[in-house]
Amino acid sequence: MKIFKDGRIEYLSALNERFGDLCKRVISSLVLLPATGLLIWIGGLAFDIGILIVASCMLWEWGGLIASPFDRYRTRLILAVVMLVCFLMALAFCFPAGMVCALLFASILTLFAKHLRIVEQIWLGVAIIMTIIPTLGIVWMRSYIEFGLETVIYVITSVVATDIGAYVSGSIIGGPKLLPKVSPSKTWAGLGGGIASSMLIATIFTIVLEEARIPALVPIAICITLVAQIGDLLESAIKRHFNVKDSGTLIPGHGGVLDRVDGMMTVLPMVTFAIWISGRSVLKW
Repeated sequence: MKIFKDGRIEYLSALNERFGDLCKRVISSLVLLPATGLLIWIGGLAFDIGILIVASCMLWEWGGLIASPFDRYRTRLILAVVMLVCFLMALAFCFPAGMVCALLFASILTLFAKHLRIVEQIWLGVAIIMTIIPTLGIVWMRSYIEFGLETVIYVITSVVATDIGAYVSGSIIGGPKLLPKVSPSKTWAGLGGGIASSMLIATIFTIVLEEARIPALVPIAICITLVAQIGDLLESAIKRHFNVKDSGTLIPGHGGVLDRVDGMMTVLPMVTFAIWISGRSVLKW
């Protein structure tokens, strides 16, 4: 029964729910951001284990999306074995041989997922590829290339700045939608704000690092923004396909891990490939 005819009870309830979500987001961020920064700074085995945990969480959520409730745990078990063995193979053989071996092993192991339908097995393969390549890529980037620490910090801050810039400019300016059928909240103004934010990060890095050059980092910043937006839209399309709002509930107030690393899933493979082809960090182009 309503106490107020004007709907103030409903308004207060919605406000309280929104405030509760905001508190959860803040607390989660205060815990995760320092922990992530510390692992990136330390590097080595601690960083590798941290990335393995993130990758396992990603595959856990993929298993929840792909399989029916009855088959969910068997699927997640297969994915966990895949992730663990792939990481060990990649670390043993180094990059890129380790990446190739890991993907071949993962492809073979998906054949054992006989409890899944063909379509679900295809999605299983997609999940493995979209998890293994970016996670192994960032491990290689941090540990095996010159300026690995600086490169990882630059890529992550660029993607985060892109998300923040896109959200702020899209909320303030609004305007025409980018792809309304896939993600109704994305706007062209948001894309512009994301590019501007990414270019700001590039400018800061050219000031801080003598090796970084603005003529090279500007096109890289634009590419990072565009590819991050593609990752964001791709994850939105996947969630829409599976008819879910969030990929999971592992991060209170934020949804799932996949919701937070959607841009990374596409940016990290691009940067990894670019570094491998050029033979040096993007900060030294």
